[in-house]
Amino acid sequence: MFSLPISFRLLGVVILGSAFFSMAQNKRDAALLGGTFLFGLGAIELVLRFGGL
Repeated sequence: MFSLPISFRLLGVVILGSAFFSMAQNKRDAALLGGTFLFGLGAIELVLRFGGL
């Protein structure tokens, strides 16, 4: 993902952020959704690093 031009990365962040806020009813829900996403993303990155990719 880091090899993509900045406009494509920004578009992905905007789409992801709008999805979070459309599902969340309040700020607490948005924080929980975002935290869960970041935790999962970190776990996937860790597995890929140890896997050699």
